[in-house]
Amino acid sequence: MGFSSFLIDSAVPMRRLAAFGLLMGLAAPLAAQDSATGSETSARGAAAPVLQAIRATEPPQIDGRLDESAWSGAPAARDFVQYRPDAGEPASERTEVRVLYTDDAVYVGARMYDSDPGGIIRRLARRDEQVTTDAFHVAFDSYFDHRTAFRFSVSVAGVQSDGLLFSDTQADDDWDAVWESATRTDESGWTAELRIPLSQLRFAGSSEDGAGSTWGINFRREIARLDESSVWSPLPEDGSRVVSAFGTLRDLQGLRPRRNLEVRPYVLSSATRAPGAAADPFYTATALRQTVGGDLKYGITENLTLDVTVNPDFGQVEADPSVVNLTAFETFFPEKRPFFQEGSDIFGFSFGGGGDNNESLFYSRRIGRAPQGSVTSPADYRDVPAATSILGAAKLSGKTANGWSIGFLDALTSSEMAQFSTPAGALGEQVVEPVTNYAVGRVIRDFRDGESAIGLIATATNRRLDAGGSLAFLADEAYTGGVDFRHRFGNGNYEISGHAIGSTVSGSPEAIERIQRSSVHYFQSPDSRHGLDPARTRLSGSTSTISFSKVGGGNWRYGLFGENRSPGFEANDLGFQQNADYRVGAVWANYQQFRPQGPFRNWGVNAATWSGWTFRGERQFTGGNVNGNFQFRNFWRGFAGFNQEWAGLATTALRGGPILYQPSQWSSWGGMFTDSRKPVQVGAVFNAGGEYSTATRRFGLSPNVRLQPSSRLQLNIGPNLQWNDRAWQFVSRPDAPDGTHYVFARLSQQTVSITTRLNYTFSPDLSLQFYAEPFVSAGSYDRFMEVDDPRASEFSDRFRTYGENEIRRLEANGSGLYQVDADRDGRADFGFRDPDFNVKSFRSNLVLRWQYRPGSTVFLVWSRDQQSFRNDGSFRLGEDLTDLARIPSTNIFLVKFEHWLGL
Repeated sequence: MGFSSFLIDSAVPMRRLAAFGLLMGLAAPLAAQDSATGSETSARGAAAPVLQAIRATEPPQIDGRLDESAWSGAPAARDFVQYRPDAGEPASERTEVRVLYTDDAVYVGARMYDSDPGGIIRRLARRDEQVTTDAFHVAFDSYFDHRTAFRFSVSVAGVQSDGLLFSDTQADDDWDAVWESATRTDESGWTAELRIPLSQLRFAGSSEDGAGSTWGINFRREIARLDESSVWSPLPEDGSRVVSAFGTLRDLQGLRPRRNLEVRPYVLSSATRAPGAAADPFYTATALRQTVGGDLKYGITENLTLDVTVNPDFGQVEADPSVVNLTAFETFFPEKRPFFQEGSDIFGFSFGGGGDNNESLFYSRRIGRAPQGSVTSPADYRDVPAATSILGAAKLSGKTANGWSIGFLDALTSSEMAQFSTPAGALGEQVVEPVTNYAVGRVIRDFRDGESAIGLIATATNRRLDAGGSLAFLADEAYTGGVDFRHRFGNGNYEISGHAIGSTVSGSPEAIERIQRSSVHYFQSPDSRHGLDPARTRLSGSTSTISFSKVGGGNWRYGLFGENRSPGFEANDLGFQQNADYRVGAVWANYQQFRPQGPFRNWGVNAATWSGWTFRGERQFTGGNVNGNFQFRNFWRGFAGFNQEWAGLATTALRGGPILYQPSQWSSWGGMFTDSRKPVQVGAVFNAGGEYSTATRRFGLSPNVRLQPSSRLQLNIGPNLQWNDRAWQFVSRPDAPDGTHYVFARLSQQTVSITTRLNYTFSPDLSLQFYAEPFVSAGSYDRFMEVDDPRASEFSDRFRTYGENEIRRLEANGSGLYQVDADRDGRADFGFRDPDFNVKSFRSNLVLRWQYRPGSTVFLVWSRDQQSFRNDGSFRLGEDLTDLARIPSTNIFLVKFEHWLGL
């Protein structure tokens, strides 16, 4: 199990797992504390342990020895209890932790006794990477708001990890701090010594009456060979409370917040070798680039921090995986850029229902996106930037002593020009992305020790557009604003929450018509409630949710959920949204057995049902599922589920056409993984689905092998195989004299990819990571048909298959073209391109990372990209992989030097 999270339990819903990973739940009463510590009532009324911090006259040396007199004279936190596997029982091994402080830093010294020192699992990894290893964690609720905490973790091998806990049970593991640690092993077990500068924490100064500051605190220890986690301050085993159940650290005298200034400049040099044509005037066999930039962090007040990045570059970030998207909807890719990863505690605002929904008001990958325009002039050659340049971005965030969480982010991207060469040889350029400013503001106010809260959010996108220019299809301005709330009651075991958001987008008639016609809205559909208005220059809408749930107390959880989204709601300029125009309601229940029972260490089962309608009242879907998860006593884990969707009306299947009958369908999934503590771990995940009344079937299998032959080396190999046979796959919607025809076909698609990751860690500060993914996907279409009666329940009534004399295939400009004689008069009425495809790609990254001092890093990077498309639906894996090796590649070699300065 990885140590980057405080506690992770597979029996807890995944949205909770991020919380410190901490889901450190223990229902047993607190064990007696020694005379140097005590207990007091926590924010939820339960007894919580108390530890006294001792001011050190001389700061200890961070060497892991714990041999300074200050350590022996400090009170110890003892009597840890298990979180897993036997919640509430005494820990298998003894742990003692002491806390010292000076005017500059807090020091933590931990002694992990072990009756079997030879059994300690010591694995190296790069910073913040999860591996199965013995580890120690500490988290400080330095605001003492019972909602927020800063986590610092170190493995027995000395590998660091850190994160931010927020909203009591949520976590931002992308938060990073600059701190020191050292570990040692001996015949009694191992020790960890940490120095956390006060500049890395946020807290109020000590009171003037001499009482000293009080913080929340908790410790956790992981014993990998036993797969055991133990904690100092018990928490409910169901994960319903984390920070609010911390123990207390007292008597921090004379501490003053630091308005620290941190600067991290960088210098980057890269060389790109790419294939190209000698006649292309923009082609350079080897393109050299040098750039400088940097980040700045400044404590404006004791509670507010300003983060600024100027001319950022993220060349060391891993490439996105390859996908073939046959839907009308945008593919979601997670954020991987460090500056934008941090801050999910403030800026994250999901507005969609369901745990796997990525819809959010702030989708940071809009900032620096690929240019949205294209070269419209006739051109033989084009040079279009791959991404928009970020001129600068700034974040202001923090939490005040009286419970206000504040966040503001602003980013400015430059205009981008594409260069082109005309057939006559003349050179030209065209703007493909305008200067754009993105902003998001967030305020949250906690009440009742964090049991209740109300928040506000606003986002803004402003583009500098020329009237009537080539980018008139983009909106000038886009704004969203909303309010959210939550209220816990019943000793924190029940929660009511919800939000209401409004949106407005303005621009030219062309821009607003484009939005109305997008896959989110499809106002051009004859069944649309609003109808397309080509003269409109503004579009507004709203969305809201309300939910009630039992979130803690015992083994049962249940809840109700409702969502209402108007047809005109639009958040895609800075957010991520896929649908509008629906009302949905859901009911769910969950039972979790957290403690060992029979052959299981833990297990859980969930059930849910839901139904949704358009604003006009058409029922889109009704469904339900049941799923479960478990871990055996031999540490193997698994999960499985089944989903049923009854027949409904698909509002987007014809991509702007009328509503189409959607037959009943099913899906299932499952997986099994062996013991993660072993040098060899294998697992597999499958998914399957289909329709009862058609030949639509799909099946996917993703086996995985993880090898850990030594403490330094880890190799993951994960093939992914997908088979997709769809009886009715959308092809095109060509216009003809008698109207629009909605063309479908039978699709047979096969996809294979192999994700390989190799990590070799020379030391906690020097590591080598390799990522590679060959990808092949081919789809063959036949049995072309068109929609005849869209609401008919029988397939033969809903679609009319073209006869042999109605459709023919031609070759045009090296690709296929189909022509259809719909009225059978011997003349083609419309046509569409051959949809067959064969897509191949190979992407890889090799990164050598050296942290030569805390916060300062050198990156050596080699990235490789090969891509190919062929208008051929045949799938021949051996030949495809051989062809893939022959595809010309783009290679980027990069050196990046970052240096951290704490001023």
